[in-house]
Amino acid sequence: MNPYDHARSSAALHGGSWQDYHRLHSWFDETKAALCHFTHRALRHHTQGIEEAVRVFGATITNGDGACIPVSGLGRQHMDEDCQHVPDATEWLIDFRPPDWMPARDDSNVHDLADLSARRFGGAAETYLPLHRWFLETRTWAGGLEHLLFRHHSFGIFEAEARFGPILTDGANTVPTRVVAERHVQTVLGRVPAAADWLRRIKGSRWMLQATNARKLGLDARSAA
Repeated sequence: MNPYDHARSSAALHGGSWQDYHRLHSWFDETKAALCHFTHRALRHHTQGIEEAVRVFGATITNGDGACIPVSGLGRQHMDEDCQHVPDATEWLIDFRPPDWMPARDDSNVHDLADLSARRFGGAAETYLPLHRWFLETRTWAGGLEHLLFRHHSFGIFEAEARFGPILTDGANTVPTRVVAERHVQTVLGRVPAAADWLRRIKGSRWMLQATNARKLGLDARSAA
């Protein structure tokens, strides 16, 4: 389903108008810009993606009726309408085929990366630490190096810029976020792949593509998935 119909479904469930929810549902689906295939959902359609949505949008959205709707619940609604259940990130990695350029071991240290950024771009290492932590927090999402799929690519670089703003600064020193993010991915992988280079290596499964549509939800429009 597309964000418009997800948003209309939210309005039917919680009140308000579809415009109240469209930005949130667009955020979940904007990964389709990285690959026009249902495996694009691997980047945000999971419980960890719902947690990230809460960080981006806050705990609740206030709709036009003045009701505060939990973002986590809206995220679960989105997953239920797109997949057969709300998956954990690791479920997207079942039978994943690692590329030959994936590192052989996970020896990246956020503090070392922050120190390296400070030496390269100037300023204090603490300025860069949150960005490097964000990229590597996906280690807790999966047991192996496949976790790099979720953020270590060109789409993840733009995601980092949206997350941390256009610049990183300690007041005395300023550097574009995208430049630091690109260097992070280059350092960890030895290259900056497109997200599609990862996503095409996911083994498709029926649960990833729920056949929900506007008609089945009792909405008026017949919208494409």
